[in-house]
Amino acid sequence: MERDRLPSLSIAVSREGKVLFTEAYGFADVENRVVATPQSVYRIGSITKTLTAVSIMVLAQNGTLDLDAPIQKYCPAFPEKELPITARLLLAHQGGVRDYDYQRFKKEFLSTTRYESLSDALSVFKNDPLVALPGAETHYSSFGYVLLGCALEGASGSPYDEVLKRRVLDPAGMTQTTLDYAERIVPYRVNGYGTAADRSWTNAVCVDLSDRFPAGGLLSTPRDLVAFGSALLGGRLVNPAALQTMWEAQHTAKGKVTPYGLGWRVSEDSNEVFHGGTSVGGSAYLYIRRDRKLVVALATNVEFWTEPRHELARRLADAFVP
Repeated sequence: MERDRLPSLSIAVSREGKVLFTEAYGFADVENRVVATPQSVYRIGSITKTLTAVSIMVLAQNGTLDLDAPIQKYCPAFPEKELPITARLLLAHQGGVRDYDYQRFKKEFLSTTRYESLSDALSVFKNDPLVALPGAETHYSSFGYVLLGCALEGASGSPYDEVLKRRVLDPAGMTQTTLDYAERIVPYRVNGYGTAADRSWTNAVCVDLSDRFPAGGLLSTPRDLVAFGSALLGGRLVNPAALQTMWEAQHTAKGKVTPYGLGWRVSEDSNEVFHGGTSVGGSAYLYIRRDRKLVVALATNVEFWTEPRHELARRLADAFVP
């Protein structure tokens, strides 16, 4: 925490569905000296993509959504492109949909615009050219997951947050995970921070995440995230076939192996599956070691904490392997 200038760090570890360790260190609110606890709620950024992916897989396994159908079947607000884009391709970041334009960082990543629906949020990118033909290359895309959220709503006939709650949050016992609306009262929500050039903390700027709810708009706790991982390992969210499909490295159309499954990053042997997240004022990490049925989750209330997360999660996993 001292080396990386973390205001707080919250950790949870579970094995075979049992929580082995949960603790938090530092301050949830630096200015008011509010101590972080395991109940402290953080922005988890792109870990949201894993929950969206699982929601999609639930609908796919019960026949409500076809992973290989053109995405317009479920999200007609998205225009047709040169080749069909499918949910499977979007889950694997092969849909060709662009990511944030960092030349327009303030307008896109630091957006303050409120979008009333996911269909409205498509306006940010839907008319832009593809960065690659669907299936040809891997290009990480948060906007691709916004499109998946639109498809999830179209296939289910329900709003994204309702599908997520019914299909993932409630079955997994994730009681503190919710969409990040700034105006809502969220018990134990932490204050988020950035880091200045002199390594001092600054209050994170205000943003509106309604442009990216299915890609990076959730609040959660490490304890909820290990409950999510344990529910997946225990077969309480998707069946074994769907889980295996999600956690297998995907290939491009020309057969190139990628580091992504469907909604997850995977190790070469597929024994480790994981995903990081960073948002304005928060960073998090979720790590699963399949052979040991062990799950590690980390969260902090400072943005762009990325480099040491995987190694720390691995070391924590090793510490709890009998």
